[in-house]
Amino acid sequence: MNIVVVSDNYPSDRIPNKGAFVYNLIQALSHHHKITVIAPYKVNELMRSRTGKGYGKENCVVYRPVYPSFSNKNVLGFNTKIISRYFAHRATYRALKNLPQKPDLIYAHFLSNALSCLRYVAEYNVPLVVASGEAFYAGLILRKSDSLDALNNLTRHFICVSDSNRKALVEMGLDENKMSIVPNAVDTSLFKPLPKDECREKLGIPKDKFVVGFVGYFIHRKGPNRIIEAIKQLSDKDVRLVCIGGTEELDPNDFTTTVPPIPNYHLAEYYNAFDIFVLPTLSEGHCNAIEEAKACGLPVVSSLGTSVEAQLNDSIGILVDPLNINEIASAIGKLKAEPALRASMRENLLANQGAYSLEKRAAVISALLTEVVNNR
Repeated sequence: MNIVVVSDNYPSDRIPNKGAFVYNLIQALSHHHKITVIAPYKVNELMRSRTGKGYGKENCVVYRPVYPSFSNKNVLGFNTKIISRYFAHRATYRALKNLPQKPDLIYAHFLSNALSCLRYVAEYNVPLVVASGEAFYAGLILRKSDSLDALNNLTRHFICVSDSNRKALVEMGLDENKMSIVPNAVDTSLFKPLPKDECREKLGIPKDKFVVGFVGYFIHRKGPNRIIEAIKQLSDKDVRLVCIGGTEELDPNDFTTTVPPIPNYHLAEYYNAFDIFVLPTLSEGHCNAIEEAKACGLPVVSSLGTSVEAQLNDSIGILVDPLNINEIASAIGKLKAEPALRASMRENLLANQGAYSLEKRAAVISALLTEVVNNR
């Protein structure tokens, strides 16, 4: 089939880490279908310099329509994000109109991108499938009261990454009968166990320290500063923290190494250099970083009361209150003090490695997309 993917969360030479999980899935889907990607690009993103390393092999045709962004600010009660979304919708519509041929199906990644497709879908009667993996939906702006109805009526199927995503969509009034749950997965040919000492030597990470790893945006929701507070509480000079990502400043300390955002294909070496992976997140759709860590055989400390509970159990990690510094510190201390427990968790993780891979997920989604087109 000829499928068009619409996603403003897609990597580029300027932002190689952006939307890596979307990129990985689309590359896997390209083994089943001809894929064209429309990845709207903010004007200010053009100001960033190219990394020179790229973001990985690209098997799809990618169009990057540019639009002006007015950030996400409240000005006299008016949210400037509405203007940004208006220009993003226009840029996406123009790109769809200018395609050399009409697609068999449009696959929109996240609801905000689906809204950008509605006008084209209505005019050209193209099936629309929407992937929903948002961590939360409070920021979804529907400029008109009928936008949600249009989304519901024009979408043939919603692919959710977790039951919490499905429930959130149902609460918004979307049709539960159109929904399937297909959890995220990783490329197990890339994310796999590697020799720890070799990875540490290559990356300059001390071999004689207990290394806690974090991958994600440096924001309150993800919780890297809560990890720092927990490690401070431990007062253990043998514990080091490596944080990969960026955005906000981290609390000052003498035990953390920060690594700027890197292409997804470089992450496996870092995961394998860690002793444990810690992510005290406040909300997720279905966390890709946790799946990457698990595929590398890394015990995980993450969050009770979130969708992460469907990704972890006590045989492979520890669930904690993500806002409770004492619990985070206790979990890190326990895993450091009990190497046999870490070894057992690693053994359990590796015993299940590959049971649900990115290729298998892509095959499931491919079958769903084919069914949607065949049942037009």
